[in-house]
Amino acid sequence: MKKNKAKEITRKKFLDKSVKAGAALALSPLIYSCAGSMSGKDTGKKVIVIGIDGMDPRILRKLLKEGVLPNFRRLIDTGGFKEMRTSIPPQSPVAWSDFAVGASASVHGIFDFIHRDPAAMTPFFSTSQVKGSAGTVEIGDWEIPISGGTVKQLRQGKPFWEYLGEAGIPTTVFKLPGEFPAKETNKNVTSVSGMGTPDLLGSYGTFSFYTSRPDIYKNITGGKVIPVNFENNKSELYLPGPVNSLKKNKPGTKIPVTIWRDSENSVVKIKVQQYEMLMKENEWSDWLQVEFDLMKHVSSVKGICKLYIRQIHPHFEMYISPVNIDPSEQSLPVTQPEEYGAELAENVGLFDTKGLPADTKSLSYEVLPENAYLDNSKQILKESRALFRYECDKLKAKSSGMLFYYFSNLDQDSHMFWRAIDKKHPLYTREIGSNYSDVIKKLYIEMDDVLGEFFSRFNIEDPNLRLIVLSDHGFAPFYRCVNLNTWLYRNKYISFFNNEFIEKGTYFKNLNWAKSKAYGLGINALYLNKEGREKYGIVKQKDEDKLLKKLKTELLALKDPLTGINAVSNIWFGKELYNRADDIVPDIVIGWNRGYRASWETVLGSFTRKIFSNNLDKWSGDHCIDPAHVPAVLISNKKITKKDPALPDVTATILAEYGIPVPENMTGKPIYEI
Repeated sequence: MKKNKAKEITRKKFLDKSVKAGAALALSPLIYSCAGSMSGKDTGKKVIVIGIDGMDPRILRKLLKEGVLPNFRRLIDTGGFKEMRTSIPPQSPVAWSDFAVGASASVHGIFDFIHRDPAAMTPFFSTSQVKGSAGTVEIGDWEIPISGGTVKQLRQGKPFWEYLGEAGIPTTVFKLPGEFPAKETNKNVTSVSGMGTPDLLGSYGTFSFYTSRPDIYKNITGGKVIPVNFENNKSELYLPGPVNSLKKNKPGTKIPVTIWRDSENSVVKIKVQQYEMLMKENEWSDWLQVEFDLMKHVSSVKGICKLYIRQIHPHFEMYISPVNIDPSEQSLPVTQPEEYGAELAENVGLFDTKGLPADTKSLSYEVLPENAYLDNSKQILKESRALFRYECDKLKAKSSGMLFYYFSNLDQDSHMFWRAIDKKHPLYTREIGSNYSDVIKKLYIEMDDVLGEFFSRFNIEDPNLRLIVLSDHGFAPFYRCVNLNTWLYRNKYISFFNNEFIEKGTYFKNLNWAKSKAYGLGINALYLNKEGREKYGIVKQKDEDKLLKKLKTELLALKDPLTGINAVSNIWFGKELYNRADDIVPDIVIGWNRGYRASWETVLGSFTRKIFSNNLDKWSGDHCIDPAHVPAVLISNKKITKKDPALPDVTATILAEYGIPVPENMTGKPIYEI
């Protein structure tokens, strides 16, 4: 075996609801649109855009001054570096959608991680939707689909790579957030899906944790805790799989997992299907390819997962990662074309396909200790770098083409380890600071090394080569949680049937809609309970403007009683901001102040007794706040001349480099003269 290196309910309940909201994928054949193809066009020009999620300009400047980022320094000296305006709000699916279509949510229609259907008052993830077969035939206990399921991308607008493909430009888009399913446009475009891609269970990341002391982990949600009992040092267990959509009662599938524990030494033998592995404590496995039968010898789905042995004696604890869709044999479209996934797996190796590979919640739950999480983070980055090298070598062999490549590590680990660099954070301790204060810095240095490898392959002074490095947003501390719904309740905008159950309800349970004027859902969104739009709406059209202005005034005046700081630094009215009036648009977009953010209860419509609370989750840094506090990074090997650049300007630049007219619905302008 190869070895690789007293809380609020907050995020834990949020993650549980998120998993359930994304569950129940139909794993029958899928239908997605196909378009014509064009032959590749030789322009002699290469454009490479490296997306580094969460790179912060302030941290970047600090490390540049320290002299630890020589390759970033070289790139900046060759071209330029500016802070860049992020999206409103600065959430990753919103920001990267701004980049994809070259315009704000006024065009692409992604406003938050969470949207809601006001007619049904149900929440859903904003970027994609998976539906099962429209019809079935019953044969005994089986329901056989007579038509394919569908995977629908909810982002609107035409992305830049479709324009490139139509112009004959060979283009690769690698893991752009919000790009799921990977969709065929024409033969000039290849892609790998990004943030928003589910795991094989249909969730956005459900781990399995095997333990001989399950009582300690009984409050964990968002993962499955599986009790372990040994008889003669042997335990017969299982790995949960996807729902069997072919059976009438839709049971869950599973495969056997057998563990033999050495009675004296810290070693175990694990058997999972064709794999038999000897493993030690603190050891990670490589990717395992597993297969779940839906109809034996007829239909099955395949996935990949990793194992980690946390402890063998005196208690046994083992973690199995979320089961990713196998890129070499896909149950849902994660690459375009499908054979591209097999090509990558054959030439580089198996790779994660789940939207964001880092299992941050397992660290929050303390299922994975810090060092195990960081070992896995290193594996993710090693994998990402290998795939990037492969794509760079492919582009180098061509005379022209465009590549977008995305790195996730800096964002995920900045979320989880901000507490180690900020002494003001409620979870900061000397021990955390001593052991992990260099985690984020090391990732910036790793990104610098990525640039160094790129420089060894390409001449950045070549006038026919354009290199742009950008982030979607910067980063900020997340000290204090604000429950927006509790604030609405305390200020008489929300009413309950029974005030004694304020904390016991989930997703607005116990809320009296007939006496409620507004509600919060998602991280930055507030909605009026509008008559004729919401299922139980009461706010009349004539009263909307007055109510919105009142809410804005009061939210801007909201002070944290602990610090005296205003929790909100900016407010926008959705209709004015996005110039669209469809039902999905938030009525108010909240720009939280630095250090503050909506609580996890707010995100999915639940309540706490207090409006403010300390953030005691290891998810300690964030960016879903006022965009003025978290500008993005923009670096180019050509001098940036545009004042106050924004994400859509990079999109316009890509098209302009190939002489493609910028469409009217794109708001951006090139960042330099072309």
